[in-house]
Amino acid sequence: MSKVRRVLKLEKDTDDYLMAFKEEHKIRYNGVALAQIFKEHKEAKQQEWSLRYITEVVTNHLHEVLKEELTKIRLGTNSADKNTQMLIEFMNGIYEHEQYQGVCTTDIAETEATKHIREVVEERIAHKRQKKMDYQASKGQTKEVYVPVEEVN
Repeated sequence: MSKVRRVLKLEKDTDDYLMAFKEEHKIRYNGVALAQIFKEHKEAKQQEWSLRYITEVVTNHLHEVLKEELTKIRLGTNSADKNTQMLIEFMNGIYEHEQYQGVCTTDIAETEATKHIREVVEERIAHKRQKKMDYQASKGQTKEVYVPVEEVN
């Protein structure tokens, strides 16, 4: 590697830094110290670019994964919300038609129909969960598969 001779004018604080660097690294010549500083600077820039690139790739991937998962959650929530609103409307219609004046909650008295409905819904959810787990096992998957709420209901 050939060397080039340069005459430089440095500000006082830059020269102080150069002298401190030479002393710290036990370097005798200014050129060797400057070459070492330039080399470290170049490596730092490459590493900074590399970290920036890695950060960008990881951020984009994380964004895509979260976007998919949040979409699944949103769709499931929308379906559950729709079903809940329909039930409220049905109950409101029954109360209006029968002209009920008060409400008896399930913690006071639970009807046989309510118990039966709860059992059916719990069995349906358990069945769908088991189907999902069986499907995952047959495919050798460890990642969970999305089962839309519409399929559970």
